[in-house]
This record gives sequence, C-alpha cells and structure tokens, in this order.
Amino acid sequence: MYRSINTMTWAEVAKLDPDSVYYVLPVGSLEQHGRALPLGTDDLILSTSLEEMSRHVELKNNFLQLPNLHYGNSFEHLDFSGTITLGCACIAGFVEEILASMRKHGFHRLVIVNSHGGNAPIFQAYAQEWEQKFGVRVYNINYFGSDFFAEAQSLLQTPVNNDIHGGEIEASYLAYALPGVFHAEEAAPENDVFVSLKDYYYGWLSRDLSPDNGLIGMASRATPEKGRLLYEYVWKKLASYFTEFDQAR
Repeated sequence: MYRSINTMTWAEVAKLDPDSVYYVLPVGSLEQHGRALPLGTDDLILSTSLEEMSRHVELKNNFLQLPNLHYGNSFEHLDFSGTITLGCACIAGFVEEILASMRKHGFHRLVIVNSHGGNAPIFQAYAQEWEQKFGVRVYNINYFGSDFFAEAQSLLQTPVNNDIHGGEIEASYLAYALPGVFHAEEAAPENDVFVSLKDYYYGWLSRDLSPDNGLIGMASRATPEKGRLLYEYVWKKLASYFTEFDQAR
C-alpha cells in the first residue's frame, strides 16, 4: 500500500505493524530554473512522478507519504528572485525531528525521495549517522546529484552530466507533464548554457555561470515527446526502487 499519511487518523497508523511501515519524505526546492521553467520545477517533477508511481506499484508493506518539504539547499541560486534556501543544518535538523518522532512510535524505515541536486550531499553525508543515532534505516533516492538518469541517456541529446539545471531533462518533463508552466518561447538556443563542472570545485554559483539567465543546460532541446518518455522513465525507476524496498523486509 502506498498512501498519504495526511488522510489517515492516528489510530489507523497506530494499528499498523511497525515492521511493515515505511515513511516516505519527498524533498524538493523553490529556486530559479532559468527563464523557461518555474521556481517550483523540482517540486512539480517530484509530486507528479510520485503520484504516477503510486497508481501503478503494488506493495505489500505500508508506505506512508509525509507532506513534502518544499524548500532545499539552494544557495547556488540565491541571486535570482523567488529562490528560497535552507541551510544544511536546517535541513538535517528537520529530518532529525522526523526521525526522533518515528523512533518514539517504533517506526524504523524512512525513504527520502529528493528531486534537487543540492540536497543530495546532505542526505548522503548524514545517512550513517542517522542510522546510528536513531536506529532508523534511511533509504535515499536522488533524482539529481546521482546516477538516476544515467540509463536515460539514449533519450537525450545533452550528456546527462552536462544537463545540470533547467535543461533538456527538466524542460522536456514539464513540457509534457505540465505544459502550462513551460515557457517555450524562452527555451531558445541563444539562452542555452553548456557547462562542464570541475570535479574539484563545488562552490560554483549560477550567477557566474549563467548571468541574468540561470539555465545551465540545453533547454532548447526539450520536446513534449522526450518529456513523455522521461515521465515514464522516472515513475518506473521509482517503482523499481519501492519494489526493492518492499521485498527487503
């Protein structure tokens, strides 16, 4: 079963076998994504993909989706209006309060589904510490800052490692899933910014790489048809992870 905890009573949660319960925490961001995509791009991709996955996956255990954390670690984009960032300690502290509550109720599995690359290193760095401190196993699915899209390379013109922010993947996905939020007229080749990040420098800021734009990728290559294939890729990839978690009990 996969369902929102928001729709359940405390008594319904309490009667569940704790060994069958996985809490699911979706984490996104509110940050600039260039001129063609909305501030809530990560959040929108996250919510639509989880919703689609939930329609298809069959799970024996009880996966309870918590309310989304709609903000992330977005200092790299803070120079652009509308971006709101949380510090690393704030995000870690937020998750730790959830873990402490879970421990109180005897629940010991948390799945973090994260759609913003800037959050990924935080969850990866803390995972072992959290398991030691709270006795909760933390599974971490990162759409970006990971190899999540590696097997989707054949769908793209842009190398996945260079599709950094607001590029072909995200623009195509939203052009298909939520076409009303995609400003196709802004996804022009002259606005594309192709960058190869150095593997020894993590302090880059989008204001330096893409001034007055914010895009770090090739949004002009986006099409709704690619988006349809990526939409299917994402929910099926999620389903494979959740099926694996379901069978690991």
